[in-house]
Formats: sequence, C-alpha cells, structure tokens
Amino acid sequence: MGLLVHIFVAIVALNLFGRAALQTEQSVLDRFPEFNSLKQNCENLKRSYQTIQSDLATVKSKLQSFSAPRPAFLAIWTANTVTLRSNDIIKFNHIVTNVGNGYSSGTGKFKAPKQGTYFFGGTVVSAPPNALSMMLMKSGTSIMIPYASGTQGDSYTFTAVLQLNAGDTVYVQKDNRVEEAYGRYHSTFSGFML
Repeated sequence: MGLLVHIFVAIVALNLFGRAALQTEQSVLDRFPEFNSLKQNCENLKRSYQTIQSDLATVKSKLQSFSAPRPAFLAIWTANTVTLRSNDIIKFNHIVTNVGNGYSSGTGKFKAPKQGTYFFGGTVVSAPPNALSMMLMKSGTSIMIPYASGTQGDSYTFTAVLQLNAGDTVYVQKDNRVEEAYGRYHSTFSGFML
C-alpha cells in the first residue's frame, strides 16, 4: 500500500511541476542550463561515433583487399627456334602459375584485374648468330627495349615495377626488326602484384 501512495504522490508532483513549467514563459533549458551542456555533449558524441564508424568501414575494406589473393603469374615459352617479325607479341604458352587469371597464353598479355603496383620479370634467349631486341610494353607504350647479342645463349632479360590501372596490359613485343629467338623452356615471363 505504501508503494502506491509514493507513486500517487510522484504523479501529482510531476503533474503540478509540468503545469507550472507550462504556465511560465521560461523554458526548461533556461531554467536548467546544464541541459544545454548535456545536449552539446550528446551531439559531439554522435559526430565522434559517425567518424569512428566511417573509419572502421575503411579499415575493413583495406583488410579485405590484403586478405584477397594477389594476382601473380609465371608463363614459359616452349617453342623451339622462332622467327619473330616486327611487332610480334611473344605468347608464353606454358602457364605454370596464374593466380587471378590475369595472364592469357592466347594473347601473350597480362591484364591487370585491379589497380596497384606490380613487379614483372622475364628472359628471352637469342638464337645465334642473330642479336635480339624486344620491348616490354604497357598498354601499347614501350617501357624498355633490352638487347641480347647473337652469342650462344645470350638473353634479353628485364625487370620492371609498374603502376597499373585495372585493365592495363603488359606484354613482351618484338621491335621493328626480324630476328630469331629460342623458347625451349629458357624464355619466361612472370609478374605479381606487390
């Protein structure tokens, strides 16, 4: 019974206080200035929470990209002695590794599945007595033109670190001379995303 009396008294007090607050022109915030401070603190906490949520989403996205397999390939040229004509692309036909399926033995080109920094390396062996010059190409633009002499077993070797956009291609192409080269599992092309 005592509990009911306390509840009744509380309801009556709140009712009287509420009527008094309505009858005065002074707002509750004016009568209790600490509410303004609490309200401002709540707004600041809300902004901080939104910033933390945004930062967390960014971190999650970056972690997912690091945990996903990175593109990588190794392809070997198995042909015997081949005459390469102007602008021929070497099609390294035996694929050993092709994570992400970026390299095509049909075209001889690696196509970047996503933007990033990539490392490429390879070797093409000259066929004596011919010298050999080739071009490492990035989407139609020559990056470098290494040279191999016509000495037995001399090779055109390259390494490169390239910044690629998704869809950029990298491949090995003959320059404007007709020359011969060896495949015979001596000539390779490889790359991977750093």
